Amino acid sequence: MADLQINGKKLQRDDETLFGEFINALNRDLATRSQVISMLKINGEAIDESRETVFAMRSLGSVGRIEITTVDQIELAFEALASAKAYIKKLTSYCRLNGENYKTGKIRDADKNFLALVDGLENLTQLIIASQTILRGKYKNIHTNDSSLRIAQVRLTSAIEELLPAKRAADHRMLADILCNELPEALQEMADYGIPVLQRLRSS
Repeated sequence: MADLQINGKKLQRDDETLFGEFINALNRDLATRSQVISMLKINGEAIDESRETVFAMRSLGSVGRIEITTVDQIELAFEALASAKAYIKKLTSYCRLNGENYKTGKIRDADKNFLALVDGLENLTQLIIASQTILRGKYKNIHTNDSSLRIAQVRLTSAIEELLPAKRAADHRMLADILCNELPEALQEMADYGIPVLQRLRSS
């Protein structure tokens, strides 16, 4: 039998079962219970989704020791929101640092970090939207999009959308203002008023 554990418990599966088929079946089963795979290890090494395909056509018996950890989607959403608040602190500092570079004429340094900053902001917004979607599905009779969250989302989105036109126009004064003032304020509003709207659902 395959050397397979899920959440520390041995699972019986035929050695000849294809790894890809097993994972797909497991994901379907977990979805019915609002759970997802949070960690997959093969022979002690963590494997991300991009590397799963390498093992897809191999039998479970040939893969080696497989360890899987699952987590409840709701719990994962709340953990993601906590991570988002911590991430906002880092992004805020990064925004101001990059804004100061534009303000003081360190254009090369600022431009070098610009795309990484935009990616970070995009990751943050996607994280919040994904968590909101999961929680909305669970708390169907509870409003998950009250005015505090909507206003924070609109303000943050607006500030992010102003970055690219200013960058294309090489308007360094505008970039400095957005990064030093408007964006940090929008991020702080999201942390103080937007995200807590969703976090309060935990006690509902």
